[in-house]
Amino acid sequence: MMYKRIHLPVNVSTTILFLSLFVQCKNRDVLPENWLAAWSSPSVEYRPLQIVHGTDIRDKAAYFKDSCGLGGVVCNVPFGENYLKSELDWTVFVEGVKAMRDSGLRVWIYDEDGYPSLGAGGRVLEADPTLEALEMVYDKDSNNPFSVRSCFEYTHACNNFYNTRRYPNPLNPKSTEKFIELTHQAYFDHLGIELFGEVEAFFTDEPSMMAVNLGELAENVQKNVRVTDPPDPGKKNLPMISWSKDLPEKYKVKYGEELMPSIASLFAGDEEKDKAVRQKFWSLLAGLNKQYYYDAIRNWCQSIQEKSGGKGPVSTGHGLREEYPAIHVPLDGNKLLIAKGFDIPGLDQLNSNPSIWSGDAWMAALFPNSSSMLTGRRRVMCEMSDFVQTMGNKGPATIQQMQAASAWQMAFGVTDFALYYTISYGKKYPYRNKNEYKKYCDFISRINSLVMKATPVKKILLYYPIYDLQREYIPAAEKMSRNTQSEWSKIVESSFKSLGSNLLKAQNQFVLVDYLSMEGAVITNNQTIQIGRDQYTSIIFPRGVVFPPSVSEFVRQAENKGITIIFADDYEETPSSEKLTELTGNKNKLHPSSMDIAFGKFNREGREIYVLVNTGKEKYQGELALPGGKMYSELDPQAGTVSAPQKILESKIGLELNPMQTKLFTVL
Repeated sequence: MMYKRIHLPVNVSTTILFLSLFVQCKNRDVLPENWLAAWSSPSVEYRPLQIVHGTDIRDKAAYFKDSCGLGGVVCNVPFGENYLKSELDWTVFVEGVKAMRDSGLRVWIYDEDGYPSLGAGGRVLEADPTLEALEMVYDKDSNNPFSVRSCFEYTHACNNFYNTRRYPNPLNPKSTEKFIELTHQAYFDHLGIELFGEVEAFFTDEPSMMAVNLGELAENVQKNVRVTDPPDPGKKNLPMISWSKDLPEKYKVKYGEELMPSIASLFAGDEEKDKAVRQKFWSLLAGLNKQYYYDAIRNWCQSIQEKSGGKGPVSTGHGLREEYPAIHVPLDGNKLLIAKGFDIPGLDQLNSNPSIWSGDAWMAALFPNSSSMLTGRRRVMCEMSDFVQTMGNKGPATIQQMQAASAWQMAFGVTDFALYYTISYGKKYPYRNKNEYKKYCDFISRINSLVMKATPVKKILLYYPIYDLQREYIPAAEKMSRNTQSEWSKIVESSFKSLGSNLLKAQNQFVLVDYLSMEGAVITNNQTIQIGRDQYTSIIFPRGVVFPPSVSEFVRQAENKGITIIFADDYEETPSSEKLTELTGNKNKLHPSSMDIAFGKFNREGREIYVLVNTGKEKYQGELALPGGKMYSELDPQAGTVSAPQKILESKIGLELNPMQTKLFTVL
């Protein structure tokens, strides 16, 4: 189809742009005037934020905003020995925040000296050493096989890229209380209620329940890591689980049963009684983890907002290892549950390889996106970087790679980007400089100008089998991997991942739902499942899942009401992308389908918005199925162009996407 393309330079008035479109098509409402204005000159609310740990930002506003196209910063007082203690550092920080806000830039606060969050740079344990994280271990060769000890060696606190440092216990509410007092409250006290009210969010980074062996870093990497607390080389490596002294009491209160007589079931056993104990235990820990850490921070933020007339920061950040569902058990208890504790749930992408499939990157995006939809929220945050490329001596990612790696996440629902990218490398890598960086930021903000205020359209539910993974989880002394888990756990997790990837490969967006979310679901009279404000037409269950009674009853009622329910157990192999499209009652979006095309559909003010991203290395040529007879405009966020509205003929339009190219279509 031929159409005239209109370029929208930033300095063109929106009135002229609107009239230009009006001349070419009577149906000018395909792109309302305010949409065009936002697209042509996106405001800071749509732009990425730069993470600037401890940098003096007092004179950086013009550089960030005008030269680099950023919308603001994620900042903090400087790291190191004087973290949170130096009044000079506090003064410089406060003046920097004021300079950002005076220039109209947004401000988030990073809540830790490095990561993982909760230690306040070691200040929490300085104040109260009894708050250190605990683990229960199992030593089969000991006369007393079950014992409690400090949780540090072999864990993420001991093996990360920033600092080897002991960690507080997230299962003790006093840890987060002290963390908030030393960190969040200190920022409030120094900024004052008025300036603090202009801070948008507190960013928390990779907290966890800690007690799991993630493996040691490579020797050449480990030698560059700061060591605040030297690990004990003689500490025996044993299977461990997160612990607090009152867990037996809490277990009895919740389940009416004693925990300690069944403690061996947490470390071994294949009988149903063993699995039942494990599921109850990890479900308890998931709830405590959410309540004591995530909810506590969010509630504190809300209390400040109540004092400030609704102004002040919300909670955001991300956890650890979203891409590996089995490890969600020891790290979080339930990844989907704890993500609901954020106002803006998030993920991190350390890899700017544009492929959706690189390292199961797609899965990391699905957990916060699903949490957001299940709780009626919209915004989702990604901490974005090219860490994998730079650590692998491949050089920094190109702007085109950065754009595609971010855009497919936006197609899936991500809205906010906090950037760890280095802006400029000078002569060493001339393709990364402030001008190119601005192209990346303009690209992100153009997409956001259309979709951030739109509602994602996802009609499929995929069951997140955390109930089964809790039942199956067996701690091991060695680094956790698939090999340390049961065969049943491998079957369930493999099926879950295959179903998710096969759905996405045929452009079928979905929402993850766990057994707890299903307890609040409603079966409607129009054959849909309603959770919160959204309705879903089908639900898919991985192979090998065991239903708790609440889910069994829900499935029975749903089947009786004619809901489309798909069990992977009914098929010898995981249903293909094409089969899943057929089973869920969806129609192909692309002809031909392509596993390299990320696809997102959104609704906004009665209009449909489609986001398509070619994450592959080959040009895509085909057709996009859209309702016939409607009007559409095509938008290119890389070039900043908008087509004149055209009528959709024969329920399809021609589509061409070069490698790493993104296009949007608005339809009315």
